[in-house]
Amino acid sequence: MLSPDSRTIAFDLLRPPSGYTLDLAVLTTYTLDLEALLALPLSVVSETEGGLEELLADPLLLLEALRRAGERIQLFVDRSGIAIPRLPRELYSMLESSVHPVRAPGGGVFHPKVWVARFKPRESGTGTAAGRADGRHDPSDHRSLLRVEVLTRNLTFDRSWDVALASEARPEPESPSDSSRPLAELIRALPGLATTPVPSDSVARVRELADQLAQARFPAPPGFFRSPIKYHVVGLPGIRAPWRPVSDGRRTLAVAPFVNRTGLEAVRGPAWGKGLLVSSQDELDKLPDDALSAWNDVRTLSDLAVDEEAEDAAVRPSGLHAKLIAVEHGWDVTWYVGSANLTAAALHGRNVEALAEISARKGRPRGKSGCGIDRFLESGFDRLCTPYRRIEIPDDDPEVAEARGRLTAARDALLEADMKVVCSGSGEEWTWALDCVGLGSETLCGLAAVDVAVWPISVREETARPLHPPPALTLPIQHLTRFVAFRLSVPVRGVDDMRLALSLPAQGMPEGRMHHALVGLVSDPGRFLRFLRALLGDLDAVTGWTGAGGGAAHGSGQGPSLDSETLLDDLVRTASRAPERLGPVRRLIADLRKTEKGRAVIPDDFLSVWEAVEAAVGERTG
Repeated sequence: MLSPDSRTIAFDLLRPPSGYTLDLAVLTTYTLDLEALLALPLSVVSETEGGLEELLADPLLLLEALRRAGERIQLFVDRSGIAIPRLPRELYSMLESSVHPVRAPGGGVFHPKVWVARFKPRESGTGTAAGRADGRHDPSDHRSLLRVEVLTRNLTFDRSWDVALASEARPEPESPSDSSRPLAELIRALPGLATTPVPSDSVARVRELADQLAQARFPAPPGFFRSPIKYHVVGLPGIRAPWRPVSDGRRTLAVAPFVNRTGLEAVRGPAWGKGLLVSSQDELDKLPDDALSAWNDVRTLSDLAVDEEAEDAAVRPSGLHAKLIAVEHGWDVTWYVGSANLTAAALHGRNVEALAEISARKGRPRGKSGCGIDRFLESGFDRLCTPYRRIEIPDDDPEVAEARGRLTAARDALLEADMKVVCSGSGEEWTWALDCVGLGSETLCGLAAVDVAVWPISVREETARPLHPPPALTLPIQHLTRFVAFRLSVPVRGVDDMRLALSLPAQGMPEGRMHHALVGLVSDPGRFLRFLRALLGDLDAVTGWTGAGGGAAHGSGQGPSLDSETLLDDLVRTASRAPERLGPVRRLIADLRKTEKGRAVIPDDFLSVWEAVEAAVGERTG
């Protein structure tokens, strides 16, 4: 079993095995950090092991990674779950076609955390595929390789304690899998749950992936029974609720940050034996004493389980976020890992949730085999916990409670509001406006009870305007976006602002936003040559050549220059071995040549070399 105190970077889960490339990834999440999604393609196509700041440091590398892998990632997120990014970035607009807000059909929240990736064998001599050879994969088998990860964390950079269960399999069209069918039904349903239309080609690819999932049996990790992982989905139409684990258990371990009486009763009946519950201090304090009477051991996550010395500790949420259940029955144990908290909304079908089930022999305490509760505790989890001691919660100030209720009502009204982004203009200067004509009287009433500030996420919060009258801003074309930030506030001490970003329908959004962003980023010959190196495939070689804020280092001997032997070798080698990979370079040069500003970026001596390379390629292919 994986030790609970080990660390795995979630982005590693999407890196292809050696010899493969990522063909499609469908991700589901309750909350979304757009910075995480922006960095995800670079982490997939590059071997860099850097953290968030390193991945986000260079917008040129992000742009190229988005070009390579961004369109292959489709993400479905709860409509209320997009967080306002820490920093404005014009590249967020490149994520718009990949992010699909979703409404839970049961009236709760869209809460599953599932990553499904399809990898295809890489054709010899083309493309790049990050990944490490491990002997487990055979690219000569030309079938797709599917990887499924059921996680307990969202697509954010929160410093929380989480769990993930990952497995790989190939589709077997002749033998459909009952164990994978619920997961396939979830993936197939996603486009229909989206609050804005999903492009038809994306719908077709997602449904094709769902069909392949239904044909695959995903093996459990080593040490568990050889039967395939069984997936459970709660909250879709036609699925029976409430969901319950196996009912014949004599010992139970349940871990979840959020709990209530109904959820605890669904997991554990009064006739069961020993029970260990681990949850958050605040949630346990809300429960009456008798709600915990069926659990003989109740704990919280120790403060020592979180690294306090991390630089961003003040801004990145931390603590317990894992959700898992283990039920021992006879000689065996069954584990459930997934998104569901121990609440009525999660287990009775208001929310959409996803879990994975695996079973094994439980083993003996202090033994060397088995996957039971004792083995899990002994492997390190016991050290992360501390006995629960109730802390009395003071009664809420009525004024504070009323103010928070107004904020929640205003947020709900905002989610139901009929709004859209309207863009108009030409050239470099455009008008970005929020059209609120469709707001009904009920929505306006809910929003009038709080202060609402609005701004596009591509600019700083200082540019925020009140929602009424509807705001209009003059922006450069590369800052136009359908991602809109909202800040809801009330003038009551002790009540925090409510902040979220919405992906709204857009009208008049011009083509070529990324061309203008490209010209702005490739702003001098040094950056041009550096980006050329990235286009030729060596993303890792150029990672780290920027300083804080993404500024390139020029004229200091850092980064490639035209007389760099390696750079010229890369260009000639690509022309000789994989001329099709010169296409992005060709498009870059054509884009830059469209304007005087762009032409000034391309060194004259490079053009001489490039024209010779193009002529040679033309002779070979002509």
